[in-house]
Amino acid sequence: MGGSLTHSGLENAYWGLMVVTYPFISGLVAGSFVVSSLSHVFHQRRFDALAPLAVLTSLALLIAAPLTVLGDSRQPSNFLELLTRDHLPYSPLSTFIVIWLTYIVLMLVELYVAFRVTNARIGEGEGGWARLHRALALGRRNTSERAARQDRKILFGLSCAGIVLAFLFHGYIGFVFGATKARALWATPLMPVLFIVSAMVSGIALMWLVYFLATRFVGRRPDRQVASGLLSYLMLFLLLDLFLDALNLLTSAVPEYAQGSTYYGFSHLMLNGPFTFSYLGVQLAIGMVFPLVLWLIPAARRSWLGGAVMSLAVLAGVYAMRWNVVLGGQAESKISSNTIVTTSVPLTGFDSIQTVLGVFAVALLLFLLFSWLFPWSHAGGTLPPDPVASSVGPNEPGQLLTPGRPPVSREGGA
Repeated sequence: MGGSLTHSGLENAYWGLMVVTYPFISGLVAGSFVVSSLSHVFHQRRFDALAPLAVLTSLALLIAAPLTVLGDSRQPSNFLELLTRDHLPYSPLSTFIVIWLTYIVLMLVELYVAFRVTNARIGEGEGGWARLHRALALGRRNTSERAARQDRKILFGLSCAGIVLAFLFHGYIGFVFGATKARALWATPLMPVLFIVSAMVSGIALMWLVYFLATRFVGRRPDRQVASGLLSYLMLFLLLDLFLDALNLLTSAVPEYAQGSTYYGFSHLMLNGPFTFSYLGVQLAIGMVFPLVLWLIPAARRSWLGGAVMSLAVLAGVYAMRWNVVLGGQAESKISSNTIVTTSVPLTGFDSIQTVLGVFAVALLLFLLFSWLFPWSHAGGTLPPDPVASSVGPNEPGQLLTPGRPPVSREGGA
């Protein structure tokens, strides 16, 4: 059979590249949504201009995420059964469907509220573009300061609920792995926490890249205050992620603290085996140590190139972590301690690099469509300043939009 389902002669590695990619994309969903909540919930006014862009990014990835699971399925039509039959609370996939659909609804409502004032103001014009935005505003055309403050209160509640859903949406994946007692390298209570923290790391890194590229694309200069703030949060969560990985290494690779099967699997796969490069080289060295060292260099920390390199390195490290968990957990044979279940990743066909690139292409197309429909470059300034954050000083020159300043309507997309 084609794909990455290579076997050792006695047992198979059923989960391949698509299942590796699914927790990576769902982590990006959770992390990018939390970035949008920095403004709505935690009153970080410098991220006001970034919040609408983070909402669009999170929604596009959220819609594309299940495509990886469907692509891995031998019978994708069974997906309909999860929607029509009650499998709760016994089926993790059924639980995923409930969380995913609830998350979709919440994101659509937040998308409407976040862009309502902007859509209403653009809808005051004439022509097809104005009619489209009047429709997106659902007929609510009040753009007063009082209405904008009401929208901010609604966004606060939606974002609080969204943070909980984001942790559930990605944390349950770690629970599925951690609850699988038959796989020694998965059965650890650290697994849900590792997935959630690495999701925050990857989401922040992604939003740094998206913010930089998107502002350049629309002809604006990225705000260094936003970029440096994201990098600071990135390094904070990266340190926490590194601590958890060190803890996992201690409880898995040291015989005094690890069970025999866990110690054998970790030492013969991750430390001295087929996953040594992906674990020590990519996940730890490139994905964690290298960005932290680079951030300590002032010139690299302040440069756009340095920020891009750090973000890309972090994303590579998080993807390697998913690779090591999904494929590494299956590589340890359950039958013989002297057998390693090998996997291969084809370029095309079932469970291949081609299918993974296709899923990311769908996410990119959705993001471009949402960016065209919802002018995120104007939405950052539609809401008046929050009195809670009145102690924050004025924005630095070069910021994308100044909070509280009405956006300039234009005939065209973002």
